[in-house]
Amino acid sequence: MSHLQRPNTKLNAHHSPADPTPPIGLRVVKGALMPATESDHQTLQRLDLSMNQVVHVQLDTLRHPSDLKRIHKLGQLLVEHVDMFAHMDSHQAVKVLQSLSGAGCDVVSLPAGTLADLAGQPCQGNPDKLVVVFQPWSLSPNALSGAQFARLFDQLCRYVALEIWPHCEQEQIAKWADITPYSLP
Repeated sequence: MSHLQRPNTKLNAHHSPADPTPPIGLRVVKGALMPATESDHQTLQRLDLSMNQVVHVQLDTLRHPSDLKRIHKLGQLLVEHVDMFAHMDSHQAVKVLQSLSGAGCDVVSLPAGTLADLAGQPCQGNPDKLVVVFQPWSLSPNALSGAQFARLFDQLCRYVALEIWPHCEQEQIAKWADITPYSLP
């Protein structure tokens, strides 16, 4: 399974007073990108760009406001129907799902002894042996872009289809998440 690239928080950060140019919304039209709003148009004008001037930009899709609710509904689906998630809230279920799948995670290697100490348990083997741990990324809008969030949701649905409900397709899992009643994490 392919994993997401780690978000570049500087490029995904929200506009701040120290940043001279706020993000500019662009609408896709045949063969071009056009300012999405009058405000975007005015911001582009203030940049004083010349015809045929080359500029470098990073494009990303907007993060839909319901994305966070949608991924938590996937977690809620697991809480309600899978025993290993039954004791969790939807947010915890998503974090465990990220860790199990490795999607949307940093990979960290820790000595077994350190991991045992962190867990408050005795080490069951060589305390110097490295153990791979998946550390889930934040789901907040300033941590993951719209495209990264969409890929993460798809990867989590794929993992559920492969490992939890192998008789189901990834698209079916996503549809179930969409119709699951939302309860706050």
